[in-house]
Amino acid sequence: SKQWYQRRVRDTIDDTDVISGFEIVGHIAHLNLKEFHEPYKALIGQVILDKNPSLKTVVNKLSTIHSKYRFFDMEVLAGEENFETTAIEHKLRFSMDFSKVYWNSKLGTEHRRVVDCIPTGSIVLDMFCGIGPFALPLAKKGCRVHANDLNPESYKWLLKNVSLNRIPSQHITCYNCDGREFVRNFAGPIDHVIMNLPASATHFLDVFRGLYSGSDVGKEHRTIRVFCYHFAPTEAPESSTLAAVREVLGCEPENASVHLVRKTAPKTWMTCAQFTVPIEVLRDESVSKKTKVDS
Repeated sequence: SKQWYQRRVRDTIDDTDVISGFEIVGHIAHLNLKEFHEPYKALIGQVILDKNPSLKTVVNKLSTIHSKYRFFDMEVLAGEENFETTAIEHKLRFSMDFSKVYWNSKLGTEHRRVVDCIPTGSIVLDMFCGIGPFALPLAKKGCRVHANDLNPESYKWLLKNVSLNRIPSQHITCYNCDGREFVRNFAGPIDHVIMNLPASATHFLDVFRGLYSGSDVGKEHRTIRVFCYHFAPTEAPESSTLAAVREVLGCEPENASVHLVRKTAPKTWMTCAQFTVPIEVLRDESVSKKTKVDS
């Protein structure tokens, strides 16, 4: 009978990590279903709604990612087709359209770790800030944050979240442009740069070469500490992450370490390379101001 079939499927679901392993973002449950779940996906969605009264929407992430703006295509398995929601992380509220921006609740511990690493009063550039999981808590603790994202939707929700959390305007400025352009055109001193784009962040490290060429002496003597995210193979994640950094910087990064953030796939680690950009790289006079701005 239909009831027997549904019970059987529900028992099967309960025996897997589907029910316990999904991500919750406000009223949305976010799943990454495997191919063998395909015939049961609608029922899986309904079971999750039945077991979690506070949830209104169940979505499944499809395999494709929007390469330019960093959000995943998704399908609604059960409930309302309503993607506007609010997540709470470290006492801050993050409103978003979950279907148009990048958000991962599993990175909350990493966001806090980096925020705790950066001293109050620091000048921070967040190159790929999304809707503000690093930028907002840093601004809240008294850093001077310049937060940038290329995705117009991320920028829109970032502005809303600054207002929602009553972040003082003197602590944060928001931008909507290309990451390289953002850093190269930034005129003031910089203490820290966060590069949270693990699929390609290391490719942007060339932005530091010659960043201080032709600038005032005071700025030339200021070092920059970088948090650069990367996807690395499980065999040797630390060494492969540093190799990727070294390849683009063209030299050995100073005071370097690698933090293992989380496994994102059986053979992939998300890592964070933390290092100081050598002053020689920042002063590289072979890179003219015109070349940097026009490239």
